[in-house]
Amino acid sequence: MKISLLRLVVLVLLPGSLWAQHVVQNMDTSILFGPTWYRPHTIPGTNVALSGSTGYSQQISYGYQVLRTPAGNLWIELNPMTFFSPGASTANIKGSFSPGGFLITPGVRYMVPVQSRLSLYAVAGGGVGTFDYPVVGAGDTPYVATNDTWHGVFEFGGGIDIRLIRFLSVRAECRDFVTGKGLDGVPGRHHLAPAIGIATHF
Repeated sequence: MKISLLRLVVLVLLPGSLWAQHVVQNMDTSILFGPTWYRPHTIPGTNVALSGSTGYSQQISYGYQVLRTPAGNLWIELNPMTFFSPGASTANIKGSFSPGGFLITPGVRYMVPVQSRLSLYAVAGGGVGTFDYPVVGAGDTPYVATNDTWHGVFEFGGGIDIRLIRFLSVRAECRDFVTGKGLDGVPGRHHLAPAIGIATHF
């Protein structure tokens, strides 16, 4: 019995399509962008006032799934890197402050599927980062300058993942990076980082 060309194509492609439907995607990468800012404040121990500023942050992350259950999936974020660039701040004396930061905070992500294309997730982790902070230089005329330091970081937050196609999703989240006081132009310890971007799954 002759097999038509159409039937032959179906016989060749069907096993591959059935296999693709059962592929378990255990890895993802994401790149997110968002605003970052700090409020006007005074350099601790001085009367030097700094203006506020608004800039951007960027996060690049690679995740690997280690546990899959009906209730949710546990992922390890191996090398999430976050960059802060709030922009320059002027002072009421000579000079300016140019804050910025770079963080590496490996941790875990727990994702809960709400619908077939929608998942909510929580993240937590810790690591280290380099941060800028303002100082007042000594001399005949005081001036503002920028120094940097390394500091430990703890992070927590959450977000939403909306799957567009099998290999691509839109992701929006907010993380709080907790550090020492007065780093990266933030008077307190909390560095909020809302962001949105894409994630690829493979």
